[in-house]
Amino acid sequence: MYHNVHKNFTFLLVLTGVLFNVFVNDCTFWFAGTICVASLLILFQTSKKIQIRIVDILFITLALFICINYICLNGHPNMHCCLSLLMIPLYVVVRMVANDEIIRRWCFIALLAVVLAQAVLGLLQLYGFAHSYHNLYRITGTFSNPGLYAGLIAVGAPLALGYSFEKFLTRWERWMGLTTLLACMLVLPATMSRAAWIAAAVGCFPVIWEWFKDSRLKFKTSGSKLVSSVAGRITIITVISVLILFSFAGIYLIKKDSADGRRVIWRASMELVKKRPIFGAGYGRFAAVYGDAQATYFLEKERPANQIMVADSPEYAFNEYVQIAVELGFVGLALFLLLTGSCFTNPLTLTTNHYALIAILIFAAFSYPFSVLPLCIVFVFLLALSAPSSRKLTVTIPVWMKAVVVALCWSITAYSAIQILPKRAAYREWSSLQKLYQLTAYNVVAKDYAELYPKLRHEKNFLFEYGQCLSKTEQYAESNRIFEEYLHYGSDPMVYNCMGNNFKGMSEYAQAESMYIRASQVVPNRHYPLYLLMKLYQEIEEAGEMEKKGEEGKKAKAMAEILLQKPVKVPSTAIREMHEEAKKVINE
Repeated sequence: MYHNVHKNFTFLLVLTGVLFNVFVNDCTFWFAGTICVASLLILFQTSKKIQIRIVDILFITLALFICINYICLNGHPNMHCCLSLLMIPLYVVVRMVANDEIIRRWCFIALLAVVLAQAVLGLLQLYGFAHSYHNLYRITGTFSNPGLYAGLIAVGAPLALGYSFEKFLTRWERWMGLTTLLACMLVLPATMSRAAWIAAAVGCFPVIWEWFKDSRLKFKTSGSKLVSSVAGRITIITVISVLILFSFAGIYLIKKDSADGRRVIWRASMELVKKRPIFGAGYGRFAAVYGDAQATYFLEKERPANQIMVADSPEYAFNEYVQIAVELGFVGLALFLLLTGSCFTNPLTLTTNHYALIAILIFAAFSYPFSVLPLCIVFVFLLALSAPSSRKLTVTIPVWMKAVVVALCWSITAYSAIQILPKRAAYREWSSLQKLYQLTAYNVVAKDYAELYPKLRHEKNFLFEYGQCLSKTEQYAESNRIFEEYLHYGSDPMVYNCMGNNFKGMSEYAQAESMYIRASQVVPNRHYPLYLLMKLYQEIEEAGEMEKKGEEGKKAKAMAEILLQKPVKVPSTAIREMHEEAKKVINE
C-alpha cells in the first residue's frame, strides 16, 4: 500500500515538472526544483526489483559520453549543460515507475492533457481570443515560435489516435483521445510546420495500419482479387508512390527558401564533421563553430546564387542528427541511434507510445526539439516509458550498483540545482532591465548589467546586450572583451560588426577592417558589413596623411559599387538608405 502511494506521488512530481515546463515562462527553475524533490524519492524505489534493459545501459553510456565530451571539448558551464544533466535523474525517476501499467496509463493521459490544452490555446490564438508569444506569428501555444509548438502537437497526434482505437481503455479515456486528436487536426495545418506534418503522418501511419489489421472489416471479393493480383498490387503501389511524391513536392514548395536554407546548413555542417569526425567539436558548441564553417564553405569555391541568398546565422542545425554528429562526432551519433533503435527491437511489444517516439524522431530530422527544454523532457519521458519493451539483460544488478545510481542522480541534481536555482532572481532582473535596454538607456543599463555579469556570464544573449551597452557608452576595450566571451557560445555576424565598431572607435582601423570582412564572410548576403567597410574607408581617408589621400577613397568607392551591385534578399528602408549613401560616395 505504501509503495503504491509513493509511486503515484513520484509520478505526480515528475508530471508537475513536465506541465510547468510547457506552461510557465520560467520553466527552467520549476523543472530544476521538481527534479530536486523527485530525485530524493529514488531511494525508496531501489528496494523494488527492476529489470535492466538495453535502453537503460545505452542511455547511461550516452549520458556519460556527453559529460566527458563536454568537459574535454567545451569547458564553459552554462544553463544548457545543467539542464542536460537533469535529464539523467528524470529518466531514472520515470523509468522506475514505467513497469506499473496503471501509472503508465496516467502518464500518457497527462501527456494527452498537455497536448489538448496546447491545441485549445493554439485555436484561441488563431481566432484572436488569446495572444501569441511571438509578434510575427498568430499561433505559438506557450512556445516562442509555431515550429516548436507544432512539434509537440505532432508528437501528441499518434498518442491521441491510439487512445481513440484502444478497446481495453475506459470510455472517457477513448473520448479524451478522440477530442485531443480532433484538436490536433484542427490546429496542426495552421502552424505551417512541414516537419510537424511529416512527423504526425509518419507517427499515425503505424497506428492506422495496426487498426486496419485488427479490424473485422473484409474487402469484397472483387477487391480481394484486385489486391491479390500482381497488376493490382503494382497499381496500388504506383498510386501511393505518386501521392507521396506530390505531397513532398507540395510541402517543399510551400517554403522553398526555408528548405534550401536548411540544406545549406547541413552542407556547411558536414565540413565540421570532416574536421572532427570521431568526437566532434564539443557538446553545445554548434552555434560557436558553425560561423567559421559557413564562411569556409562559401570561400573555398563559388557557390550558386540561391545558396548565398538563403544563408543565415543559425543557432541550430535544424536536424538533430547532423547537430549530434557535429558536436559529438560519429561516436555520439552511433550511441544515440543505438539508444533510439533499441526501443523498437521487439515488434510484438510496440505500443502507441512507440509511435509518438517515432514522431518526435522524425521531427528531429527537420528541427531542433532536443535543444528545447519542454520537447526534450517529452522525448526522455517517452524513452523511459518505452524502455520496458526493449530487450532485457539477464545480469542481476547488485545492491552496491543501485547505490551508485542513487548517489550519481543525487550528485547531478545537487550540482545542477546549485548552478540553476540561485540565478532565478538574476534572470528576472535581466528581464526587467531589457525594457530599458530597448529604450537605449545604455548608461543606466550598463551599470546594472555589470552587477548581473558574474551570474549571467554564460548566457549568450546577455553577453551581446552587455557588450552593446559598453560599446554605446564608449567603453570599447571592455566591450570587445565581452564580445570575445560571446564567441565561445555563438557566431552571429552582428558581433563581428560591433567589434569592428569598437576597434574603429579606438582608431585601430586594421582590426576594424578584419572584423567587418569576417562578418561579410560568415553570412555573404548581408549588406551591412559592406556598408560599414565603406564608411570605415571614408573615415580613414578623412583622417589620413596628405600624401596618402585618395587611396582609401578609392577603396570606399569600390566598396560602394559592390554594395549597389549586391542582390537584395529582403527590401527594406535600411537597404535603401545604404544604397543612397553608396551613390553619394560614388558621385563625390
